[in-house]
Amino acid sequence: MAINAQKKILPTATKQTGRRERSLKSNYFQKIALGLLFSGILTFSQAGKGFALDRFLAGTHGNGIPIGGKTVEEAKAYLEGAYSQNYVLYLIGREKTEEISGQDIGYHLQAATNLPEILQKEAESGAQGSPDQRIDYSLEGSTASYDTVKLKEKLEALSMVKDAKETRTASVVKENGVYTIIPEQEGNSLNWDRLWARVERALQRGENTIQLSDDGIYDAITQRKADLEGKVDAMNKLSSVTIVTNILGNKESLTGEQLQEMVTGVNASGLSFDEEKLLAYAQSLENKYGNLGNTVSFHSASGKDIAMNTPYGLHINVAAERDALRAAISSLQSQEREPVYAYRPAQYAQPQFGNTFLEIDLGLQHVYYYENGALTWESPTVTGMLTEDRATPSGVFFLKGKETNRTLKGKMVDGKPEYEAPVSYWMPFNGNIGLHDATWRSKFGGNIYVKNGSHGCINLPKNKAAELFAKIQKGCPIVVHP
Repeated sequence: MAINAQKKILPTATKQTGRRERSLKSNYFQKIALGLLFSGILTFSQAGKGFALDRFLAGTHGNGIPIGGKTVEEAKAYLEGAYSQNYVLYLIGREKTEEISGQDIGYHLQAATNLPEILQKEAESGAQGSPDQRIDYSLEGSTASYDTVKLKEKLEALSMVKDAKETRTASVVKENGVYTIIPEQEGNSLNWDRLWARVERALQRGENTIQLSDDGIYDAITQRKADLEGKVDAMNKLSSVTIVTNILGNKESLTGEQLQEMVTGVNASGLSFDEEKLLAYAQSLENKYGNLGNTVSFHSASGKDIAMNTPYGLHINVAAERDALRAAISSLQSQEREPVYAYRPAQYAQPQFGNTFLEIDLGLQHVYYYENGALTWESPTVTGMLTEDRATPSGVFFLKGKETNRTLKGKMVDGKPEYEAPVSYWMPFNGNIGLHDATWRSKFGGNIYVKNGSHGCINLPKNKAAELFAKIQKGCPIVVHP
């Protein structure tokens, strides 16, 4: 929107005097016009011949303000004066247009820095301007100063601000344990933060108008009562729902109120959730109960407490547990459930492998089998000879399986196995290391293993191997310790 300089008001005259003054003025302005025309023709002729312009072409406008015929410095001064004295910012709303005067907020604009570029562009174009041929340019690089306190006061005083009817989005409230809906309200209120930011941008750019609707300044209704009815029904049903997660006897409960906090709404497929809260709850279960790979204290049959690193323990699949929780809540039914385990021990206790396990004491050369916490089998043994390549390694393992009538073979030496040993009962648990009968031995236990031990396996008397074979099951934890 152009800002025009104020017109000079002439004194009142008599008819006769007026006719004479009009005649003088007419002659005066005709002479000026002829002079300007001659000057313009000369200037434009020079421009057409490649001479640099020192003035803007007639009809040139910057941000809607006429600067034709002016030098860069003159245009700069004129623009700054025009903005300081006559600048008005118009706020165009749905029902009305209101304005803020630059003088009311101490507005001053330091004119654009691209005026020389505009002049150069006109010179290179070879165009011959005319007052009747308007050429518009956008001014860039302007910087404005104004009193923000006064600006705030002016904005707050606008009727479209102070007299606006509040636009309200439908919302859900909880009263006396029951969820209800506050319906939406149509209005014409403006978003203050967006209004302030847009006005400041206009002032900095020297813009004259703001289209409040086009620039998204009006408050908008983001959800309506109809959008919330399904959510409210579900939330009220959830208030009486309890979901219990049973982690090997340890129970974690989610109350109806906690469940409601995880629900954000409803959609075509059912409830929608705060996925971060669902995931955080699943992770909290893993943080509290997960102990896979922890160092545990094992109380041996001989009475020793041994710290052991174990691959056994409890580990919750957090992502899968989040999905399972989502499904459980969506059912709107109270329930007790187990989490989704990545690894599930027999029970949540120390040691984490439960109370049915096999213990191999390398120091005592003895093997113990516990069922439900009771010692039900034991036997002397001969384990790996105490050399680097034959000693039986310590650790916590699991029985991989059971076989009968198996021939065990050692590593190949010169194309032949180092040894071949037929056994009746084979129970592997750590690579090629396992428990088996050793009929070639007549004695077990003691210090035999020091100089005449096995290649790493747990040698047992045949009758004892048969008894253990009948008891132990695949997956049974096996604890091997010094």
